[in-house]
Amino acid sequence: MDSAMVLTSLKTMVECVHKAINADEHTWLIKLVLVFLILIPLMLISKRWRKPVVNIKDKRIENFEEWRKPVLRFGDEDKRIRDFFRYEHIDIDQEDWAVSCEIVDRILKIVVSEMRKEAIKRFPGLAIVKTLRKQGSSREGLKVCDPLEFDVLLPFLLENVKTNNDAVFDYNGCIIPGLFKMTIMNPDKLPSWWRKCELLYEERGKTYINTSNFHKKVFASLLDQTREGINKVLKKLTENTNDEYAVVRSVISPSLKITIHVHSENGLKSFKNILGHLEVFYVRLEALVEYIQIDLEIDLVPGILLSIDEFPKNMLNRNSFISCERYGVMKWVNKKNHHIPKVDADLIWRNSTCGYEKCIFDIAQKNSSQLYVMTACRLLKWALRKVTSSTNNQLGSVLKSYHLKNLCFYCILFLTIPSERNRLSGVTEATGYFIEFIRLSLEAGNLPHFFHGNPYLGDIFPGSVFGEEKTKYNMFAMNSEETLVQARLGFKDFKRKLDGLYLERGQLDYKKIKLFAGHLHFQ
Repeated sequence: MDSAMVLTSLKTMVECVHKAINADEHTWLIKLVLVFLILIPLMLISKRWRKPVVNIKDKRIENFEEWRKPVLRFGDEDKRIRDFFRYEHIDIDQEDWAVSCEIVDRILKIVVSEMRKEAIKRFPGLAIVKTLRKQGSSREGLKVCDPLEFDVLLPFLLENVKTNNDAVFDYNGCIIPGLFKMTIMNPDKLPSWWRKCELLYEERGKTYINTSNFHKKVFASLLDQTREGINKVLKKLTENTNDEYAVVRSVISPSLKITIHVHSENGLKSFKNILGHLEVFYVRLEALVEYIQIDLEIDLVPGILLSIDEFPKNMLNRNSFISCERYGVMKWVNKKNHHIPKVDADLIWRNSTCGYEKCIFDIAQKNSSQLYVMTACRLLKWALRKVTSSTNNQLGSVLKSYHLKNLCFYCILFLTIPSERNRLSGVTEATGYFIEFIRLSLEAGNLPHFFHGNPYLGDIFPGSVFGEEKTKYNMFAMNSEETLVQARLGFKDFKRKLDGLYLERGQLDYKKIKLFAGHLHFQ
């Protein structure tokens, strides 16, 4: 029975009960029974609609696990911005995009397959899942200028290991949102490699996972072994040529950064041509003669599945649901952090919001106003990149790409939901609000993380784990007041880069701006 039929039936029941209650011939007992006859179905239906149980799923959204071409959606009044995208080459050449995506997929297939094989031999019980989870701007349609950075989550399981999660507290005894320590409940049952790699840390009768050593001595070790084998093959394939290819890695919590160095006639296209030989191993390639030097980076992030959360895809249609996978990623502290006690620095996991972020952007593909916001986000990412790479502008020391993505979520929330009453005319209007939200955040020295302590999160993800958090996390908290002062000065240059491409503050809806401003100052 769909929602329309349910509502019709309820309406009929209400009319019947109303007539019965007002009829003189019925006793008070009969009236009471009739009232319960309507209240009980209402309570059951209300409970069913609140509970995120899968019923009918949107397969187009549910199964999308590809790199998403950068979003580009303009309104009728966006001619100037449309031309600006073309003149400044903000968009990405489609052939370059296709080549990079293919290389990343093929090289990761080799890398992860070899890591999985080695894990079975060296680390029994560590199960690396076959299916990778694409994430970040290349998955979300927010990439600008060049397709040279990709983010992938590498799911893994710890077989026969019983765990529990403990909160992380700062020096003042306050819970730090989004972070946790993982306790091993059965440490005596673990294989010997756990202690050999120094993965366990005991404190006050509890045994915790040392995420720093897990990251470096297990996952980085597996990647190194695979990388060395690939580089040997690449060297053999190019020994009679002037081409040079190499795979290098670095460890930056929570990722394993894989960089493919390419020095060849046609850059990445040459590397794509050699991939077939790499895939079948040790086949000689004819020499090339000219050189392009380029680096392609992949952030491979190991993550342990915490849960699969499901929510209504559309608040008005509770029969259609979307799944958000929630992972824990190793977020050990690799530099001084004034908030996290030193004793916990190597034990930290982060409750990753990437699955939720992908859900928001996937749903946005059907909403023109939200696509305008995403296009505006790409424009601002380009402007931030320009202003911080060519000058001494200090805005980039405070405002990063991930901050812009969080602001993108706030724009979607406050400007486009519910969609029946909130619509944008185009990218020009969306950019105006976006810039105003940045200005307000810099002035307040406060940008609350969208998923931590956000009282509005239930409008998108009713009943989510993140929505239950009460503590906000200020993403600007690590910056000194002097740094913020310099960033505010740099913001003026940032705006000048975009002159004429956005609506000024006086042309915007003050009520919508006030929603975000109130959120900044609400504690």
